[in-house]
Amino acid sequence: MRGQYSAYGQRSGGGVVFVLFLVGVILTICLYFVKMRAQTAKAEAAQLEQIVRSEEIAIKVLKAELAHLESPSRLSELSSKKLELSPIQASQMIIAKDIVEIFPLRVAETEVQP
Repeated sequence: MRGQYSAYGQRSGGGVVFVLFLVGVILTICLYFVKMRAQTAKAEAAQLEQIVRSEEIAIKVLKAELAHLESPSRLSELSSKKLELSPIQASQMIIAKDIVEIFPLRVAETEVQP
């Protein structure tokens, strides 16, 4: 006896084995593509992490530069050298009501020149 035949004249076990083999091949191919996409995503994540690290370093450098540029001693030195400014004295301060007396409003001439 060579094998058992079904009612339709085909081997009963051969078709199932072929379908299982075909499913195994399809799953293997799908697994390969999933693995490749995971590796690509991992490489992209590593590249993005490197970019983030370099941007964080650039931010630290810029913060240090800003701290230097905004330092009070540097600004004081520049204001005295370049702008010839000096610190405000108490005698230079006025209150709001004294502004009109010190800086009177100009009266606009209403005459029209003929």
